Amino acid sequence: MSDVAYWTVVHGLKGIFSCFCRVETHRTREVPAGPWILACNHLSHFDPPLIAGAFRKPLDFLAMRELFRPAWFGSLLRAANVIPVGRRQADTAALKAAIRSLEKGRIVCVFPEGGLRAGSTSVLGGAELTEGVALLASRAQVPVRPAVIVGSDQLYARQNWIRRPRVVVAVGEPMPPPGKQEKRPGWVERLGEEMRKVYEEARHRHKLHPHELPHTPQERWKAGR
Repeated sequence: MSDVAYWTVVHGLKGIFSCFCRVETHRTREVPAGPWILACNHLSHFDPPLIAGAFRKPLDFLAMRELFRPAWFGSLLRAANVIPVGRRQADTAALKAAIRSLEKGRIVCVFPEGGLRAGSTSVLGGAELTEGVALLASRAQVPVRPAVIVGSDQLYARQNWIRRPRVVVAVGEPMPPPGKQEKRPGWVERLGEEMRKVYEEARHRHKLHPHELPHTPQERWKAGR
């Protein structure tokens, strides 16, 4: 599939989001071509287009199969190289599709938290990651780059659109895939530590204020942000 549809969608959404937020990046422009995996935390439904717009190279995202309905929207996602994945069971079809993308020298973006997470349920708050990313990296034998997105959850509150809150997308150093003798849980734990390291560095580098840091929906509702 050509990347024309991908960039058409990404640039269109990037233009729209620029009206409502300011995206700051770190090392997203200098990343090499694939094959490799981008592993990022997942704060909001706005994350995929914001992350895609922060990179100069196309990303093949894994997205929950439910997002591919209705059919016309699913066709649009597939045209943009989005790979559908099942939520509740091991999805061998999605795994094979992701491996095929990597074999073509592409970059695959995954959200190894397993869904939208904030607070203690997020990897940034110390929660464990799912092992799917370790399986994909092991099967494809490609490196994984830890990444974080911060601030996208502010866009759920319409009153924030006027002040155009900051969204930060930062990338860390690559990790080699799990070795033959390495247990997946241990490797996933190290990936989580690297993601938290990228997060802490982003906090200090971009001088993020407390209200810009990840919060649960309940916390934002109480604070009116």
